[in-house]
Amino acid sequence: MTELRRTRTRPLTGIERTTRRPLVAVAVAVIGAVAVIALGFAMKATQADQSLVIALNKTHTGLWGTIGNAIYRGIEPVPAVVITLVIAGIVWAVSRSLRTAILFGLTVALTWLPVAAVKILVDRPRPDASLLVHPFSPLQTDGSFPSGHTAYVVALAIAFWFLLRDTRYAWLPIVLGVVATAVIGLAVVSDGLHFPTDVLGSVVWALTTAAAVRWLIVDVVASRVGRRSAA
Repeated sequence: MTELRRTRTRPLTGIERTTRRPLVAVAVAVIGAVAVIALGFAMKATQADQSLVIALNKTHTGLWGTIGNAIYRGIEPVPAVVITLVIAGIVWAVSRSLRTAILFGLTVALTWLPVAAVKILVDRPRPDASLLVHPFSPLQTDGSFPSGHTAYVVALAIAFWFLLRDTRYAWLPIVLGVVATAVIGLAVVSDGLHFPTDVLGSVVWALTTAAAVRWLIVDVVASRVGRRSAA
């Protein structure tokens, strides 16, 4: 009984805070998802930003070229899952709460992974490698829109903000997230693997859906599991 009382009165982290306006979060997510998918189909039909890929790909040499390749390979799906698990383990160790670590990991995963379905739905071809000075090897044949790498980094930054928003470090994931998103966006475009609008679509997706994802995980699923456990 004492242990249960301590669990109930343990201060919640920012990621566990109850959502005040869930309907707004869901509405924003739906609007954002529709806007992203519409952007994907529109850009698939025009390929209007192909010239930007060609221009940025010319910078894909030397140190920057090496960094760009390392970024792309370093946060492909399997490495990204491993990175998320490691970070969740650190969150568990620091917060001493397995619940917090699980909620953090699920917020990242369920904000990021659905972009794979959008890729299949839109099926935008990758930038034409024959037009690039430094084409990426091996050739990537899956859909280009949106960028999974960018979506992952933005989802990770947002999850950290949820975690730290009630602390004096709330600004940190915002600043680092903006910098990381800019670097990774430039990297995947200069690699010749994504269009700038692929990056834009990923940013909009993560920013508009993350709050609804966190509400679903924390307020709907986790709260029900908690009530059943308490009972």
